[in-house]
Amino acid sequence: MMKKLLLLMILISSMLIQAQEVYKFAVEFKDKDHTPYSIDHPEAFLSQRAIDRRAKYYIGYNESDLPIDPAYISNVLSATDDVQLIIQVKWINTIIISLDDPNHIASINALPEVKNTAMVYNPNLKTKFADKFKNEMNTDLSIKASNGTNSNDSAFYGGAWTQIHQLKGEKLHEQNLKGEGMVIAVLDAGFISADTAKVFDNLWDNGRLLGTSNMVEPGETVYANHGHGTFVLSIMGGYLPGEHVGVAPEASYWLIRTEDVYSENIIEEYNWVAGAAFADSVGADILNTSLGYIDFDDSNFDHTYDDLDGNTTIITKAANMASQKGMLVLNSAGNSGHLPWRYVGAPADGYDVFTIGSVNGNGVIAYSSSHGFPWSEDVKPDVVARGSGAYGYSVGSASIAQSSGTSFSCPVISGMSACLWSANPTLSPFWIKEAIVKSADKLFNPDTLYGYGMPDFQLALNILGLHEDVNAEKHIQLSPNPVKNTLFVGLQANHNTDVELLIYNLQGVLVKRQNINYNHSKIPLNVSSLSSGMYILELRSDKLSETIKFTKI
Repeated sequence: MMKKLLLLMILISSMLIQAQEVYKFAVEFKDKDHTPYSIDHPEAFLSQRAIDRRAKYYIGYNESDLPIDPAYISNVLSATDDVQLIIQVKWINTIIISLDDPNHIASINALPEVKNTAMVYNPNLKTKFADKFKNEMNTDLSIKASNGTNSNDSAFYGGAWTQIHQLKGEKLHEQNLKGEGMVIAVLDAGFISADTAKVFDNLWDNGRLLGTSNMVEPGETVYANHGHGTFVLSIMGGYLPGEHVGVAPEASYWLIRTEDVYSENIIEEYNWVAGAAFADSVGADILNTSLGYIDFDDSNFDHTYDDLDGNTTIITKAANMASQKGMLVLNSAGNSGHLPWRYVGAPADGYDVFTIGSVNGNGVIAYSSSHGFPWSEDVKPDVVARGSGAYGYSVGSASIAQSSGTSFSCPVISGMSACLWSANPTLSPFWIKEAIVKSADKLFNPDTLYGYGMPDFQLALNILGLHEDVNAEKHIQLSPNPVKNTLFVGLQANHNTDVELLIYNLQGVLVKRQNINYNHSKIPLNVSSLSSGMYILELRSDKLSETIKFTKI
């Protein structure tokens, strides 16, 4: 019997070694010209919720939305006997495959429909990353929430009180704005115990855990491998009154694994793109990702300063694309502030990414929170929240505990964004982000540590016109409205002033900008080149910032 067990163990070990020895490649195709799918029939590849979200924000469909041509995939899988399909990355017309023999990629390169191939995982490279979240997850894991016994805590929220109260998030909760109706996709490394821990019973009992997807090991559970995503999820969706209450306990969640914490390979950026596309397809409103990439086991893929320009890396391009498809994309700034490379990574550098830095319970920047680039005009991080000593559910201690990192400030803002957005889900993500930024305490003097500072979500609600200020007097008037060619803008002001006029479409894209000096006359604004539809005009001056809607016919 012992001999049989020994042989079985040897066999299993051999199988594991063989499984680890596969090479993984990205195969990019030239086109989608012959795909059987059509942008005229998005129901074939997007959920109804995703279609409704696009319609709500007047966002159309393009080639990136189409699934990859099945015939192209079939040709790749027939090119050599040892090829296996891992995932499809439709936004960039790419599939990830495995090969036992890397030399067999030549047969795939020879296919006429293949544009490019690249090895994205080499099993022979020794990893430099034993566990990229180790420092975060091992910080103060033995410290439990105080159940309201500390004067700085609330008896209801437990240890989570400070991370919510700093943002005046409880004011939204008091108005029953707890994220109901909003869907958050969590892209992370794993969700151990998220299917069993009591802190998530409220999500399960009310059908708010909508599903999962594993891009690292397709078909395998996400409730294994790591507990980082579990802590992140608990910050948003956890609910144990008196011990821990998350920032968005009534939002719904998709759990998506894209990160392999025990190595760092460029394949993880492709996993992330696939995960973001999946989140889009199921109709997620918010994409929370506590991940970032700078250097890799294969240094040929390391990102440089030039790469982190807001729209160059694979993952950053995809994050911007996710935003353009109607999702609010939030990403941790990173934990490199105390290292030689102290700046944000990818995709936190993205133009359209809402990047979140970390402060402690007193609002002081965490020493490890990554900095923005001082030479860039793009403010990073955008805002900050508590990530140092944040409270959530720790898999290691099986209890509510503290941990530190921008991984945990990001879900604080993601969850609060869901609460804010739930007040009026018809608003585009652009305006949700805009209101949060405008509510922050360093709006007029941002820097590379705090960005625009710490938001005030009660103020953000007012800025959106969803609370006491809904009937506030407007200082600008538009005529005619609807307008065909020339829009006249009037301003209630008794002095000359320089103003900036900005016009956005409902997706939040800036379509026109004009700087003028207001001298009591109505300002003529030529809008004849705009397509028919609804727009938002924003007027900015040194004394005023106000928005108003108009319709172009």
